[in-house]
Amino acid sequence: MTSKEVKELRKLYTKERCSVSRLCGCYVNGEKEKIASFTGGLLGMQDDEMFKYLEILKKCLSGSMEKNLFNLDIPLSFELENDAYKLLSGMRDADLGNPALMAAFYDRIIETYDHAGNYLILIAHDTYDVPGRSSLGDTMDDASDESYSYLLCAICPVDLGKAGLSFNSEEGWFMAIDRDWIAGPPEAGFLFPAFNDRSTDLHAALYYAKNADALQEELVGGLFGCEIPVTAEEKKNAFGTVVSEVYGDEFTPETMKAVHETLAAEAEIIHNEPDLDTALSKTHVRSILEKSGASDEQMERFDEAYDDMLGDDTDVDIENIYSKKQFTVKNEFVDLRVAADRTDLVRFEKIGNTTFAIVELDGVTEVNGVPV
Repeated sequence: MTSKEVKELRKLYTKERCSVSRLCGCYVNGEKEKIASFTGGLLGMQDDEMFKYLEILKKCLSGSMEKNLFNLDIPLSFELENDAYKLLSGMRDADLGNPALMAAFYDRIIETYDHAGNYLILIAHDTYDVPGRSSLGDTMDDASDESYSYLLCAICPVDLGKAGLSFNSEEGWFMAIDRDWIAGPPEAGFLFPAFNDRSTDLHAALYYAKNADALQEELVGGLFGCEIPVTAEEKKNAFGTVVSEVYGDEFTPETMKAVHETLAAEAEIIHNEPDLDTALSKTHVRSILEKSGASDEQMERFDEAYDDMLGDDTDVDIENIYSKKQFTVKNEFVDLRVAADRTDLVRFEKIGNTTFAIVELDGVTEVNGVPV
């Protein structure tokens, strides 16, 4: 899925657009025991309660691709042989209305989810009438091409809230309140099936992780039979290696400055063209290095470097290799940060064997907080 397709689904999770047909949940304690299970609907809830549930579900469609959101390709052998895939498909077909399937699903999560404390498994079923698109790319809400039926799951930690004083309007006084168990934002979740090319893809899913350092590989393997793809940080490092290998002995700070400026121009184009996706293909990355000044001789090393570090058909999200906030120069003793759009204030010069970063101090300047 692209970031644009994820955003299209995320927009559904408002009071006005919500069409979730059924919501189910299971509360699990730290000993992996089921405390309670429930089922119901969102549309009959009070507004504040409904908003909290929508906020949790929408969070599983939030964040950056490859940092928080990961596309999963489900192996055909897993679809044919593993009961987890049949379980998810059956839950979707039954609109979460089969108690036996729901119990089996909760058991699968409990078996594979690694968490020391209490947590809440929350899962919703929705059917989205996908609007058609005109030849110009405009959305036509009254022309639905397909009904996309899907499951959206969130797994949330449940922790004791803090005790304190709360104002009691009847007594006109601040009074003590007890600590209670509170569900926090989700730490993991998934969308099944995927919404690839704005259509149902039964052979793929989208996985959400709050923290890229805690990806719950066993959970993903148990539900979808695959591994989590390369993370944003790993791709960022791989991209840097590709640039380094392409430029070879001529790889300098000025080179990375040129690449940053080219990425900034590409990011601006993507920002101004809503139909463009932030994922950059191998061809697109090649074009960026060429625009950044890489010679024909240097570009002869590109294919091998890219394929070795990333893979021929692997995309790189521009949001993960370019910072729209700042341009940084850093070593053991120096940490220089410049606004992303003001790299013109920085230039690099090599004197002898030493490279110097020269910064134009434009405007009011402070040193250690003191104007000078």
